[in-house]
Amino acid sequence: MKLCYNSIMKFIVKLLIICIMLCSPVFAAKFDVLVLPVELLETKENYYGFDEVSEIIANDIINNFNSSNGKIASPDLYAVRAKLNQNADMKKTAADALKKYKTTNSIDYAEFKKLGSMFSCNSVLIVYSSAVTNKNSLKRGIWEVLEVASVFDISYPYRMQTSVVLLDTVNDLVMWSNNYSTKLGANDNVFAAKNYAQADAELEKIRKYSKDIVASAASQNIMLRFFPKTIRPLEKNIQENTGGALRFDRTIPDKPKEKKNAPDGFYGDMIYGF
Repeated sequence: MKLCYNSIMKFIVKLLIICIMLCSPVFAAKFDVLVLPVELLETKENYYGFDEVSEIIANDIINNFNSSNGKIASPDLYAVRAKLNQNADMKKTAADALKKYKTTNSIDYAEFKKLGSMFSCNSVLIVYSSAVTNKNSLKRGIWEVLEVASVFDISYPYRMQTSVVLLDTVNDLVMWSNNYSTKLGANDNVFAAKNYAQADAELEKIRKYSKDIVASAASQNIMLRFFPKTIRPLEKNIQENTGGALRFDRTIPDKPKEKKNAPDGFYGDMIYGF
């Protein structure tokens, strides 16, 4: 009888241990990332009243982070601005650090460390988009270029370049960075809008490019830095070494004329490299 009682008690204890293990919450690792577009604190001065492209991409990345099942959390830009507006010193710190990166492409780790600490984030992601030409290295705002090209009827090949840099503010280093590039305008090098509807159409193209290409690829790569092998990166056809930049030609090129030795098939848009 005593042996039977001991066996029952052992069974009950084991059962309790199993229940406790099953019911105990599993505390998965989570990382907080502060996303900062370089124009975060700049006054919106473009003629169309559109959000700057860096901000559009930053918002898409933040949405991807906050949809990652709790793995990465990121404060939205409205909350970031609101908190900075309540602290004049930190607002100046943010403005100076972002302006320095925008104009000189250099990172003030001490300033970004302060910003990360303010939002309880050990990682800071900087996002910057600008329009460039192959004529010079001058970087200009995308909507500024659209306005100037429209007014003066300029037809010139413009590209939009986006840099995304992930900082580890604890160790003062770049954890990951990448550059993305896409052609602006149509195949005839026209990037212009004679009316608001045409400008809005260009905005929608850039929104799609942000959501489907830049924000998607950047979010996945950053996720892989924190959680290796948790997701499968986007598959891309690698055609050439682009030095770490992902290039995406949004428009479909004209179908080539048939030739005797023409290659079979016509492939349209190509995504390659990073």
